[in-house]
Amino acid sequence: MKMTLGILKAFLKSRIRDKEALFWTLAFPLMFLIIFGLAFGGNSTSSVSTEADEMRYAIYLGEEVAEEMESTIVETSESMGLKPLLANSLSDLKESVEKGYDGVEFGMTLIENDGVFDVKAFFNAGAMNKMQFYQSIVTNFVTEIRKDMAGFENIITVETVDREFTEEPVTNTGYILSGVIAVSISLSGITALIISFGYYRKQDIIKRLIATPLRGSHFLAADIINNLLVSIVTIMIIMLFAQLIFQVSFNMNIIYFAVTYLTSMFVMMGLGGLFLLMFREPNAAMNAANVFSTIMMFFAGVYFPLELMPKWLQRFGHFLPMTYVAENIRFSLGQDYMQLSRFWTINAVFLIIAFIAIPLMGRTIFKLEQK
Repeated sequence: MKMTLGILKAFLKSRIRDKEALFWTLAFPLMFLIIFGLAFGGNSTSSVSTEADEMRYAIYLGEEVAEEMESTIVETSESMGLKPLLANSLSDLKESVEKGYDGVEFGMTLIENDGVFDVKAFFNAGAMNKMQFYQSIVTNFVTEIRKDMAGFENIITVETVDREFTEEPVTNTGYILSGVIAVSISLSGITALIISFGYYRKQDIIKRLIATPLRGSHFLAADIINNLLVSIVTIMIIMLFAQLIFQVSFNMNIIYFAVTYLTSMFVMMGLGGLFLLMFREPNAAMNAANVFSTIMMFFAGVYFPLELMPKWLQRFGHFLPMTYVAENIRFSLGQDYMQLSRFWTINAVFLIIAFIAIPLMGRTIFKLEQK
């Protein structure tokens, strides 16, 4: 432990002395925060012209609604690629939307009053990056029902209701800034071991350390702790600026956030280590990691919903680790809802990958230097 702390102290001093690198470590995520906060912040919900593809939704029909209307709803839904789930009560519908039961993504109620149908659309307030998409689906659905029933006569009124499930209100800005934190964690983790092991090896620092009583595990542990400390300081600054500039108050679950932060950093460090093993040359490994990070940022559903992309890109996005880092971060900050079983499964998979990749990289690098 004493040797590990000594190496950690040396790492921290080296990080502080490199003023330029320290500045960009802190400034880069803040630039993302400001740019995307200004670009996507607010609560605007302009329409998006698009159609759903095999999307599950819940619907509750009032007692006055005739069976013929139920058939029309089912047929219209199927023609739009929607799969209706009939709810037995309004409370069942709200719970299905809030918890996402049976894959439900949004809900609607249809009540008839004196020949006029009143439609209410229920959205999960945590799915802010999908809100425009869902509203467009509902609008298109009502338009199709109106055509089938009344030839465009205005006999249907629509009201939307957000289902809130957190103490603090969920906003577009909070949702986007949660994604910025996920990006910061991912970028910090994937480049961490490339910088230390790659460039220290190139400068023969690791080779000189091998001649000392220092064990490779001490060096690796100190390096990991060093990067965790720097990254958490960066995240704290991001959250402080988010509150000061955009008045975003996250409803953080400290346990979930701590677990997500650690497993996300570990898995990204492991991926960075694998890049270093594949390319050996640190500059090439860093370039490859940066390209991979850029791809993840735009295809992992961080800044716009995966549902707006073609099906093959959606499948591609589900293979990117940043997709799941962003999901877990939003959940732990109270900006989205997910099943606890999914949350813990993602974190467990992250740990398994990290515990394989990080030691593999460390042992391989030290063995190469010993030769």
